[in-house]
Amino acid sequence: MILKKNILIIFVLLFTYSLAHSHNIQQKKFIQEKKFYEYCKQELKENKFDNAISHLENMKKKNISNFYSDKIQINLIYAYYKIENFNMAQKNINEFIKLYPKNINIDYVFYIKSLINISLDKNIFLKFLNIKNYKSDPIYAKKAFFELKNFLYNYPNSIYIINVKQDLFDLKERLSNYEFEILKYYFNRKEYIAVINRGEEILKKYPETLSAREVLNYMRQSFIELKMFNTAKKISKVILLNKAEKFFY
Repeated sequence: MILKKNILIIFVLLFTYSLAHSHNIQQKKFIQEKKFYEYCKQELKENKFDNAISHLENMKKKNISNFYSDKIQINLIYAYYKIENFNMAQKNINEFIKLYPKNINIDYVFYIKSLINISLDKNIFLKFLNIKNYKSDPIYAKKAFFELKNFLYNYPNSIYIINVKQDLFDLKERLSNYEFEILKYYFNRKEYIAVINRGEEILKKYPETLSAREVLNYMRQSFIELKMFNTAKKISKVILLNKAEKFFY
């Protein structure tokens, strides 16, 4: 009986020691992870993006506690975005959205997603070849525009909302300039109906842009060419009102 009690006591002691030892190991690992994570953050602050990526990817593979998983991935998204490795940034963004849809920083991830498309729109090869940005196909600009519109709707209280509104304004100018170039192409080909239709579209989508003001002149001239003088006069009045407002402002 005494032997059984002694065995039980030894077992309990061993089990308690094992738990304590395991806890200590986990605690040490957590402290090490925290130190290494802070070191990676410092690398990001110092713009050592390649080093930070290498260390963060290593952490991502070896992380057992999962305490820093979402933070590691957010920092990877940022680092890949900064070095313009957009494929890897998007890969991490898609993973993050799938794994942490309710994360407190999900608005940041969606904002970076739109910034990537804005960056892709400003293609380096177009700049190198001295081709005007507004003449290139705005496929990425359109993606960014709709992403930012959704952002405004879904995250109206986000800390990035001011940036988002500015980006949206810039994208409107970009997209309206592109549409305006098409309108001018039709005008030079004397396709006046197409000019009017395109002009109405620009005025509807981007009324506050500089291109919208220029569109009115082309539309007025198109109506004159089509001998629709009454409509041309109405547009002339709108043009004068716009000039007066601009002068007053």
